Amino acid sequence: MPEIVTNELIYEVLKSVQERLTHVADDMNGVKTRLTSIDTRLGLVHTDMAHLSDRMDRIEHRIERVETRLNLNDPRH
Repeated sequence: MPEIVTNELIYEVLKSVQERLTHVADDMNGVKTRLTSIDTRLGLVHTDMAHLSDRMDRIEHRIERVETRLNLNDPRH
């Protein structure tokens, strides 16, 4: 037998939906916090990689100078 839709029934359903929506909002706040943390860490990784690349370039330049000074240059290059 179909249930009669009353204001009380609608109220109970809306209360349930509101509770679930509150849980979803809380979960989303947690996800946003974690995503911000991941973004921050990724930015640090990019910065570290840029510094390492810069150091490697300087080392490469120094090695080239040493090779030139010692006449170790490969004529094929």
